[in-house]
Amino acid sequence: MPHISIIISFYERLSHLRCCLDSLVFSKNDFSEVIIADDGSSPATVEQLREHLKKYHYPIRHIWQPKDGFRLAASRNNGIRAAQGDYLIFLDCDFAVVPGAISQHARAAKPGRYVAGLCKYLPQAETEHFMQAEITPELLTTHYHNLPEHPIRREHFKFNKYALLRALRLVGPHKPQCSSHFSIYKQDLEFVNGYDENFVGWGGEDEDLSVRLNMAGFSGHSLITTAKVLHLWHRHELKTADWREGANVAYLKRKQICYRCANGLARP
Repeated sequence: MPHISIIISFYERLSHLRCCLDSLVFSKNDFSEVIIADDGSSPATVEQLREHLKKYHYPIRHIWQPKDGFRLAASRNNGIRAAQGDYLIFLDCDFAVVPGAISQHARAAKPGRYVAGLCKYLPQAETEHFMQAEITPELLTTHYHNLPEHPIRREHFKFNKYALLRALRLVGPHKPQCSSHFSIYKQDLEFVNGYDENFVGWGGEDEDLSVRLNMAGFSGHSLITTAKVLHLWHRHELKTADWREGANVAYLKRKQICYRCANGLARP
């Protein structure tokens, strides 16, 4: 089994991060370390976070960058650089991981491919109850299984359909995609130079990475129905229109895309 680093994207949502870290307690034998990739949380939040991290009995490191807009791509690259594991699993701080999800990623690890998962979305009322409760394996499993299965199965089917069509050269590199939680060998991310840090502002960095991985010849493997993760509700800061009108859309749809981005893990 590979040595696994879990990289959690984080900004300000301490209550959500607490739930994420608490859920990982039940998978602590399945990974080597957790890296919190912080996109510029305030000094007060950082102080509270570092105090809270003392309660956990698995390795956690906090990697912070100054706030200069929404720089998720750069923050994730910071986590990749810091990772000591040879296999990386990416989560967001508003994810709660059902026991077994991390081991599913580990078993699916294979050089030359990325492994994609999705979440079931916990509604507001259930999230508020969840965040006040003691997190246990039973709580995680019950909430997950109480949510509809059909959307997950549909996305699993679509992912595998596009993976097959791409293998047959019937579709281009835009499908399938790795979004939500996903995993990959660190050396494979280094091959495409990680996330493109030209993405500043919300959205696009995941889709771009997927396109470049597909262009580089990597295959996609779906754990959408088996690696079970909850997405905790929170208020959306941006609307769909903000994304559609943003600069990231034009950059994502640029004509000249190289599988290895210039402004990534390593720079010229």
